[in-house]
Amino acid sequence: MNDLLLFLVILGGLIIGHELGHFVAARARGVRIEEFGLGFPPRLMTLFRAAGTRVTLNLIPLGGFVRPAGEDDPTVPDGLAGASRPTRAIVLLAGPAANLLLGFLAFTIAFKFAAPDPQRVLITGIAAGSPAESSGLLPGDIITSANGQAVTNFDSLHKVVIANADKAIQLEVIRQGTTRLFTVTPRSDHPETEGPIGITLGNPILQVGWSRSVLYGVESIRLQIDNLIHLPTRLLQGQIDPEEARVSGLKGMYDMLVWAGEIDRNAQRPFVTLNLVGVISIGLALANLLPFPALDGGRLVFVLYEAVFRRRIAPRYEGWAHAVGFLLLLILMAYVNIQDFTDPLVLPR
Repeated sequence: MNDLLLFLVILGGLIIGHELGHFVAARARGVRIEEFGLGFPPRLMTLFRAAGTRVTLNLIPLGGFVRPAGEDDPTVPDGLAGASRPTRAIVLLAGPAANLLLGFLAFTIAFKFAAPDPQRVLITGIAAGSPAESSGLLPGDIITSANGQAVTNFDSLHKVVIANADKAIQLEVIRQGTTRLFTVTPRSDHPETEGPIGITLGNPILQVGWSRSVLYGVESIRLQIDNLIHLPTRLLQGQIDPEEARVSGLKGMYDMLVWAGEIDRNAQRPFVTLNLVGVISIGLALANLLPFPALDGGRLVFVLYEAVFRRRIAPRYEGWAHAVGFLLLLILMAYVNIQDFTDPLVLPR
């Protein structure tokens, strides 16, 4: 239930953030918004009206939508279709821009508050009755050396422990900023789930400032955009397995968030989940910019055509194109979501 609630909050938040981008840009450019919907229809109730906009609560809790006046009718006063080309372009681009911003925030917060330090080893758990418990080690201790050898990763600690089965070793740890020494004897005969000294390991949080976190956030967005743009080429060249490039629907995204949540709960930090939120948000931004009718990118194509050829395609033809595009998108979404059930994602464990 908690995983489902988190999924609804994340996906709903990303979609509402997208629509809020459209809404803010439209209002700033003088385009009237008739409805801002929380969730997808059918409509349950009208919450309130503000400045000519009807704010509604809808049945399907997976995001939201905005309905501008005159979306496909240029004769409607203060409508979107009747606005200038720059205004229409700004309003259409604002949704994907909002998702880019949300992705950037997710990546930046992940690196500021939850990034693992790969060069330090943290004790996250102590097994009852284990040598670690007897020695006085505690969760939260950071192991810096074992028998005088620097511990910079799990493997460096593991080698010392295995080489000294049934022999006392000395561990140097940092506890609350103070360096302390502990003597522990690894067991040659131990429960399979505990290991020789009975500790669960992780990495402490990487301590970085906001400036570096911001740089990490920008670089993460660059990498995601580069990966998505070059994905078709790499797929055709056989550099990527088709299973890794498949499009996921609602169940696929839910499965990925559950998988990330399990990793983060074990590590006691939301790093993987925040990065996945960033990846999904960037994916939504680029998907909406595809030049396909009914998507923001498809509508931008009509604006670009008008700017280049100095004439407008008849609104009724544009409306038909978006209607057909929307129908095709629904069919594609149905196929993708069915595939998530018939051929579930296989995620690493």
